[in-house]
Amino acid sequence: MHFRDVVTLADVVWVDNDAQLAAAARQWRGVVALDTEFIRTDTFYPVPGLYQVASAGRVYLIDPVHIVEWQPFLDILTDEAVRIVMHACQEDLELLYHHLGVQPANVFDTQFANAFVSADFSLSYAALVERLLNIELPKHATRSNWLARPLSDEQIQYAVEDVIYLHDLHDVLTARLGHEQRDAWFFSDMSLRGTYRPVDPDAYYLNLKKAWQLNSDQLGALQSLCAWREREAREQDVPRNRVVWDDHLLVFARKPRLTHEQVFQILPRGVARRYVTPIIEHHANGQGGQVPHPVPRPLTSSQGAVVKTLREIAREVASDLGLAPELLARKKDVEACVRHYAVHGSMSEHYEAWRATVLGSQFEPLLAKVED
Repeated sequence: MHFRDVVTLADVVWVDNDAQLAAAARQWRGVVALDTEFIRTDTFYPVPGLYQVASAGRVYLIDPVHIVEWQPFLDILTDEAVRIVMHACQEDLELLYHHLGVQPANVFDTQFANAFVSADFSLSYAALVERLLNIELPKHATRSNWLARPLSDEQIQYAVEDVIYLHDLHDVLTARLGHEQRDAWFFSDMSLRGTYRPVDPDAYYLNLKKAWQLNSDQLGALQSLCAWREREAREQDVPRNRVVWDDHLLVFARKPRLTHEQVFQILPRGVARRYVTPIIEHHANGQGGQVPHPVPRPLTSSQGAVVKTLREIAREVASDLGLAPELLARKKDVEACVRHYAVHGSMSEHYEAWRATVLGSQFEPLLAKVED
């Protein structure tokens, strides 16, 4: 009997206080399906609207508005004996980290698992339910205010549907992973994918594509400015571009000396008035500080040609194995491997372990020809 077959509307439990959460958590065991609903329009951090848990033949809708004592929930999430099943888990993990300060111990992502037994890397929940369970989910409005109370009947139905099929997807995918002998591959990657890693403010500058063009003083200024903007956005709980845009930080970083007048010329007046002093200070501090780690330069034409060939090989291997090509042939992964080999003479970490067994013999001869 499938999990979805034993759940009726009477089995949907609304949880909105500490005692109810503690009582509910005592029922959860083994495999626990989890989904979240949140709002992230005008804030840096996601704002929780609802947690959905499916376990023990019931669906629990957990309202975070009035709950204070989350420990029973945290105990479940951090119990290695409890498998937490989610679909496309990365944003959910970010919410759990920032709202509850927790990293789940044993995550199973159904979207990611499917990539190891099919050609689809990022299949939606509805599409996966239809493909594996032959159930077509009704379409719902993509935008919804999950902070409004009471929730509408449509919101509740959507919330239940988003979690009720995860158990069955988990069962089907676990069987397929085992049949294809891909379970070790999946769980090796899942150990990384199932952990949320917050951005290091001091490393944010590495995300700016044009940063490689800067000299050491300019790069120091950019790092300092980016780190300040990152911390400011977090403190104010607003999106980064509500403070200062990336492009503006690059413009500032290129200035040998930043003045009050230049800041007001580049930024909208209200933004400049608010941030001119810290911008000038962090620009100057960055120029006089320790030289940051350089940003990788674009690949040479010969390196680019190797990347193209390696990606073609990886896509062909993925096709032969029935894997999603993104697991082997993403451009940024292959480029990172080429850069790593040019410096260290070995495959990058991403292409170690199981990927080395399926690609190593074809990658190594080509990588050996790469020049730094």
